[in-house]
Amino acid sequence: MDILGSNIFDQMARLHEGLSDLASRMEGGRPGPGEDDLWRPAVDILESEDEFVLAIDLPGLDRDDIELRVDAASLTIEGERKPRAEGNLLRRERPVGRFRRSFRLAVPVDTARVSAGYRNGVLEVRLPKVPPPRPVRPEIESG
Repeated sequence: MDILGSNIFDQMARLHEGLSDLASRMEGGRPGPGEDDLWRPAVDILESEDEFVLAIDLPGLDRDDIELRVDAASLTIEGERKPRAEGNLLRRERPVGRFRRSFRLAVPVDTARVSAGYRNGVLEVRLPKVPPPRPVRPEIESG
């Protein structure tokens, strides 16, 4: 069966690819303006009672090529992988160019205690959670 000059199965396959791409982009956070053209490094996010820990794959980048921004409710990682300039490029499978990943955090984090380390091409970011307020029992004065 043809619809608008193309096979229905081809259209279904394109729709499936588009929905899969959308789902993968939305999985770790919402893409911002212009993010569709950026490459997306793989990210693992772990949550414990006290903190979030993110591991971001950024092989081939120098620490100076990575920018990290955190506020109480979100984390953004940006940077750029530059293409190699030596020799005649025969094939490119590793993405180059700018990247940006943004994540909304489910609970507030203590921005003063955020830490990040970069080793063996993996950026690890630790985001300590703000502890919930403790209930207090004020004294009742008699008057």
